[in-house]
Formats: sequence, C-alpha cells, structure tokens
Amino acid sequence: MSIIHKDIIKEKFRRQVRKMKEDIQSQYNIMLGREWKYFGYRSFDTQEGPVTIVPGHHLTEEEALEQRSLCEFLHANQWTYSTFPLFTKNGDMKATINGRDYMLVRTGMTLPKDSAHGTLLAQYHHLGSQYPYQPQHISRYGQWKALWEEKIDAWTNVYKREWGAHPASSFQRLFIETYPYLEGVMENAIQYLQESEQDWRYGEYDQGAFTAQRLLPKNLQQTIWSHTMVYDHPARDIAEWIRATLFEKQENGFQEVRTFMEGYEQQRPLSAFGWRLVYARLILPVHLLDQLDYCFHQDQVPNNRAEYMLKQELTNQVVYYRLLQRFFDEVQLDAKRLHIPVLDW
Repeated sequence: MSIIHKDIIKEKFRRQVRKMKEDIQSQYNIMLGREWKYFGYRSFDTQEGPVTIVPGHHLTEEEALEQRSLCEFLHANQWTYSTFPLFTKNGDMKATINGRDYMLVRTGMTLPKDSAHGTLLAQYHHLGSQYPYQPQHISRYGQWKALWEEKIDAWTNVYKREWGAHPASSFQRLFIETYPYLEGVMENAIQYLQESEQDWRYGEYDQGAFTAQRLLPKNLQQTIWSHTMVYDHPARDIAEWIRATLFEKQENGFQEVRTFMEGYEQQRPLSAFGWRLVYARLILPVHLLDQLDYCFHQDQVPNNRAEYMLKQELTNQVVYYRLLQRFFDEVQLDAKRLHIPVLDW
C-alpha cells in the first residue's frame, strides 16, 4: 500500500471520527473534549466528567431504560463502579450515528484491582439482589429453558437451510456433519436444567440479582457495563466466569476456580439448586454457538478460515467436557452426597 493511499485512508477515518463527534454533540447537547480509550471504547472528557460511547443496536429503548434504572439503584447505594446511561436531548436512550445505534454513558469507575473476583462478584450480587422491583424487559430469571429451546429451533433452521445448499462449501459440510452432536449437547443441557428446576433445595441467595449478559474474568477488572446488564440468577455470572477460565487455562484453571468460589461462598453460599444451575449452564455449548454465529454472520470470513475455526472449537469442546466430568470433584463439592447428577459423556 502506497504512502498516499495510507494518508487517504487516515484522512477518511479522521472525517468519520469528526462526524461522529459532531452527531453526539448535536443529539446529546453536550460538548466533547479530549478523546481517549477506555477498555477499547471511545471516551471523551466533558465539563460534567468523562463519557463513553457504547453499542446500542442489541437493545430496545425499554431494555436500555431498565438498565438505567438498575444503574440509578447502584449509584444511589454508593456503587459507582458502573457506567450510567444518558438521555438524548429528545429523551431517548439511544442515538443513531452513522446508521448504527449507540448510547452515551457516564464512564464508570474502574473496579478495585486488589479485590478477589469471587468476593467482588458476591458483593455486586448482594447489592443487586436488594433491588426492589422485578425488571420486565431485561429479566432472564426463570427463562433459561425457553431461551435455550429458541436457540435449538434457530440453529435447526440453519441446519435445514444448509442441508439443501448446493454446492456446499467444506465449512457447510462440516457444520452439517457436526450439528446433530451440537443439538444433542444442547438437549442434554435443557434436560439437566429441567430436572434441576424441580429440585426444591433453594437457599436465601437464589433470588434474582444484577448480572451480565456474559461475564468474563476481564470484566471484573474493568467496570460494570450498563449495556450488558440483565437481571438473573447469580449462577449465570458464576458459570460464565468458570467457563471462560476453563476454556483459557483448561486443567490449570481449576485452582483459580476453587479460589474464586471460596471467595464467593464466604459471602453468598450456593444451595444445591444453585450449584445445579451453574452446572446446567456450563453444559450448554456457548463457545461453540458463538463460533458458529461468527462464521455465519460475518461476511468477511473465508470458507477455509471458518472451517479451521469450527474444527478448533470442536476440539476445544471435547477437552472442556472432559473437565466438566471432574468439575464437582475439582471444586471439592460432594455431588454424590448432595444428590447432584454429573453427566457422563
């Protein structure tokens, strides 16, 4: 690429940034100062403090408004480690900029780096569980089964469509060959969840709380992102933190999982029901579904690259399920004594 061509691209990017900044200032009636990066998001200084642009295309106005209500509750209770959504000058939660929906949020304080993840998450769940209302639009509490069944239906439709595709690429053929396995695993997760929901061994910490759509360990080193907040059983965050850790570190991750759970349970012990929800969610092949979603919906993924990525994820999935066979032993929970079933793949 020539120097002139690079300069043209840079100038085009600068114009886009200026246009975005002008649109934000116009729609939010706010003056933006210095731009900087906050965990990958564009942030700006303002006279009222820093603000950050976050995506809003995945949310309805009603969902974004409920997320703002949750953040109001957090800030009213001196939890300032979360972003805070701002209204546009028209009273909307979202603004359309360059053809896409965004939200402007007050930049949250960074979560304390010296706090153990398990302890920090337990504190956050404890505060969120005291929220006096039941959210209507962002609640996932008690809805896992229906949502997972929707996933199966959606991917089964993709499977039927790809089955009839001619000629089929090598990636499409791999998907067709492996989908029955994927469907079986999802059905196992639903069956385990269904049986767990009939377990009445609840505890005082099984009520709904503030959670994330998908909690990763790195999120507990950042801030609580308002645009990812949902209301759900705390097992959601626990399972997703554990899943990410085991996928990244495999067997070496169990020590971190034990430390995480020890810190969490010192403040909020899990009931037998809670442990079963954690395990049910761990069974669901989320990483595999994410990979398929990426391969099918990203226009620029070449066929050979998509095939390689899917094969790699299938290999990772086999290792991961072997770890799940030992999960309760590794976290030092006597599943047999507690009558918690363990799947045997």
